[in-house]
Amino acid sequence: MYNFLFHRISPERDALWDPIDPKLFDRCVKFITNKYEVVRIEDFVENPSANHKKLASIVFDDGYKDNWEYAAPILDKYGVKASFYVVTDCIDKNEPTWTHVLEYYLQHSQKLKLQLPFDFLSVELQTTQFQNIAERVSWAQGFLPKLKLLTHEQRTQVIDAIKNQCDDVVLPAFMMNWKEVRDLNNAGHYIGSHTVTHGMLGTMSTDEDQLFELKQSAARIEAELGYFPKTISYPVGSYNERTAVLAKEVGYKLGLAVKQDRYNPNTDGVFEIPRINLSNEPWWKTKLRLTNRIEDIKKLMKYK
Repeated sequence: MYNFLFHRISPERDALWDPIDPKLFDRCVKFITNKYEVVRIEDFVENPSANHKKLASIVFDDGYKDNWEYAAPILDKYGVKASFYVVTDCIDKNEPTWTHVLEYYLQHSQKLKLQLPFDFLSVELQTTQFQNIAERVSWAQGFLPKLKLLTHEQRTQVIDAIKNQCDDVVLPAFMMNWKEVRDLNNAGHYIGSHTVTHGMLGTMSTDEDQLFELKQSAARIEAELGYFPKTISYPVGSYNERTAVLAKEVGYKLGLAVKQDRYNPNTDGVFEIPRINLSNEPWWKTKLRLTNRIEDIKKLMKYK
């Protein structure tokens, strides 16, 4: 079974994290529905079919408003149901995930000096003076992926420092509200958890931190929608063995990772289900991902 992962669907362009254009998303859904039988991943895990290779699910992480505005009508056009995994604090506060917050700050702040005086960062990253915003955006393209390699505690320090220094930025209202989440649920789509704060679970040093993200997000969804979610989608695909154990203890039935591969229920555990991430790329590359020809993509990119 193939699980195709989407995030933002929007005609707006973004230099650091470009949303999938609605026209490309429409083309993706048309291709998926022509090639596969589309089912919700939650339904498949509860009632697995023998014909795994001909099945696919469409899933979304984070809970952006454009999922409701642009993606849902396209899904309805092709008569398919998807699963949406929401970050509950982001829905409550109408504030994007920390990953998108940092990208937005670094693109829109007018302040050109950044001080990150942390000994776990290289010296050249601790104080940076930019000539202009374009230079800072270019710097951010290399810097932001490095944050994912830090511990949860270290990453939190860096995030707070950047937020405090880029205090001239007003964040846009990017996220769905609970009414819109309920609209999706009432339309037959599934709503699951993507944690409370989008914290990278696999980098957390204590059970308490992971349990907070797992328990409180589920409790918030249950309070709004009337059920305990079956699914936990690991933010940034980050998890470890302890995460899977805790998720099961809390009451989840399946956990979703990002492994760019097909899900095989005979070999993959239900708490490490792989998904294939899609982004705003040319159609030829998107099509290779939709047919799981990942090695072909790697070869093409190597010789590009």
